[in-house]
Amino acid sequence: MKPQKVIVLGATGTIGRRTLDVLKQLQQSDPTWDCVGLACGSRVDRILEDAKKHWPAAKVASVIDDDRADFCGSDAALHLVEACASTETIVVSAIVGAAGLRPTLRAIELGASVALANKETLVCAGHLVQQALKSSPGTLWPVDSEHAAIAQCLRGIRSDQIKSIVLTASGGPFRDTPLSDLREVTPQQALNHPVWDMGPRITIASATMANKALELIEAHHLFAVNDQRLEAIIHPTSLVHGMVHLCDGTTLLQMCTPDMAGPIRWALTAGEHDAAVAPTLNPLELTSLEFTPVDTERFPFVGLGFEVIRKGGGAGCVLNAADEVCVQAFLDGRLPYLDVYHFVAEAVDRFGHHDPSTLTDILELDIAVREDVANRIP
Repeated sequence: MKPQKVIVLGATGTIGRRTLDVLKQLQQSDPTWDCVGLACGSRVDRILEDAKKHWPAAKVASVIDDDRADFCGSDAALHLVEACASTETIVVSAIVGAAGLRPTLRAIELGASVALANKETLVCAGHLVQQALKSSPGTLWPVDSEHAAIAQCLRGIRSDQIKSIVLTASGGPFRDTPLSDLREVTPQQALNHPVWDMGPRITIASATMANKALELIEAHHLFAVNDQRLEAIIHPTSLVHGMVHLCDGTTLLQMCTPDMAGPIRWALTAGEHDAAVAPTLNPLELTSLEFTPVDTERFPFVGLGFEVIRKGGGAGCVLNAADEVCVQAFLDGRLPYLDVYHFVAEAVDRFGHHDPSTLTDILELDIAVREDVANRIP
């Protein structure tokens, strides 16, 4: 793949920072790789410093008003995409939550190659993304480690050969915690993920496995499979990131050390595996590969994810919006850990029948769910 101009949305987050590290590595071997746009929430000083030091051609966008940024306000990332994205551009969508929906969809419409780390785009508007991909030259490369793994396994495989797709999950910090102790879980405990270093929202969603529910919905849209051909299993070491069972009894799986540099570089280079970004696994050092079923009593979010796939329509948008509100309430100490699931499930019951057909409809549903859930939290 020829070098590209890259825009990083969510440049100060975990994925955004790792993307810039990978981009610096690419630039060392070929100086024509460049970052032409950086977007963040409130930490504008950080990306301004980064742009000045490494990416002098980059335009800067921030949610907060700052006259040093090229674009400001709630639509800053969208304006950055409209100003800089084209068929010659890669847009790394790493904004957390529904805030990444509009700029990501616009990047596809403009024909950019999108490296998608914002799973909420597909969860909330999978049908709109598929429509945009059909009507523009834009392409989509999943960055989530699980979906990047599945995409690699599926190269050269026809859809009618797929028996099922399996997403793995570490089980988070509470995989073995007695169920009776979960009522007293604190935000500090939930933020202590045993494998991955992520932002607060994703880390809490990984603890509850709401994140796996979102990933199942994302896989449903990415790979065009229904709930009957999707599975989730617990794999504590996070060495196997995804599996594909084929109809003839063959199982394909992808393994690598848990480092996001691999899937990020794979997406930036349109599927290349031409440089070392993580240590190669030595099979002689693998004493075991542990897999266990998902405990649905401990992790009811996984079942809710399958329910949302069956419901279709706006149910994914509802689940995501409610979870974002509830996770923040938990982090603020206003909602017990176990109640995060109950409030989200109730929101899906109340709003899951909606079937938004346009981006405006989806954004209006998102706002309505957030307001409703926020008003119900004590």
